[in-house]
Amino acid sequence: MPNIEVRPLPPEIWNRTAVAYSGYRAGQNPSSDSHPSREEILEDLRLMRDEGFGLIRLFSAGVQGRRVLELIAEHNLDLKVQLGAYVRGSDADNHAYNQRELDKVIGLATQHANTVVGVSIGNEILVSWSFVAVPPEDAIRYIRYARSQIPQPVTVNDNWEPYAVAPDQPKAAVWAEIDYACIHTYAYWDAAWNTWDSRQEGVEESARAGAIMDAAFVYAKQNFAAARRALDDGGRAIPIVIGETGWQTKPTAHQENAPAPDFAERLAGHENQARYYRDMVEWTYGPGRSARGDGFERPAGLFYFSAFDEPWKQADDNWGLWDADRNRKPVLDV
Repeated sequence: MPNIEVRPLPPEIWNRTAVAYSGYRAGQNPSSDSHPSREEILEDLRLMRDEGFGLIRLFSAGVQGRRVLELIAEHNLDLKVQLGAYVRGSDADNHAYNQRELDKVIGLATQHANTVVGVSIGNEILVSWSFVAVPPEDAIRYIRYARSQIPQPVTVNDNWEPYAVAPDQPKAAVWAEIDYACIHTYAYWDAAWNTWDSRQEGVEESARAGAIMDAAFVYAKQNFAAARRALDDGGRAIPIVIGETGWQTKPTAHQENAPAPDFAERLAGHENQARYYRDMVEWTYGPGRSARGDGFERPAGLFYFSAFDEPWKQADDNWGLWDADRNRKPVLDV
């Protein structure tokens, strides 16, 4: 059973349409300490706000995260934030770095308490293929430290798979420490590994494109259901939010290396992105965004990935609702 008193996020927060935001433009790269200017960030914030987004996910409390929060406050923008601490690796090998990340997120969450409504410790740190893997015992220590310093609810953004492990597995112990679950589901990525039927060869060719997208949506719902079952089996009565999901408008190198030569061209594109976005938003928020899920039967919220294309990501680019030049994509007309 959970060993914490769960801190709920009020319904009015989850009622806000949400999106993941990083915002690095052509020629900018967080690894080289080249960040968007304050003017560029303000443009992005206004674009998202004017499009109806009211809740944004930030991945780090570094320079970019700090500037975003400062600008929201300075311009009195009606935006709320889930703020991330980008921890990486074991505490034994990365203590100083991870502690700085935790302290930065705590500082900003305290300073901007009216804007920061939740805090996420790490991004994809428990899934088996993580390149920033954090041992479960270290993740627990980081979560407890953050919760001891701030009043906001705390979560971990991770792939759906570690959320779906059996209650007796070490990773499951992490879920006893969080206030809500933030799961990632990517039918588009996972199709390359044949985890769902992205070919639909048994369907007439004239109906195959629609059948593929139907199957992608079913796969996302299955990921949610698997995480929900595991949390329930472990006595974790916390709501689930979709922390990331998305669809590329142009194929990446990763997808082009998939077994089928036509794989990327068949899946990527504006039409499929728009279809997937519509399905996921309606599932989460109801038709016309009139009936949001409760986190048990349906997701309580959806951080769509992502707001903007970001060229620095190279093979992991082209997920945006806007392109890197801030042109709206057709998906926003859904």
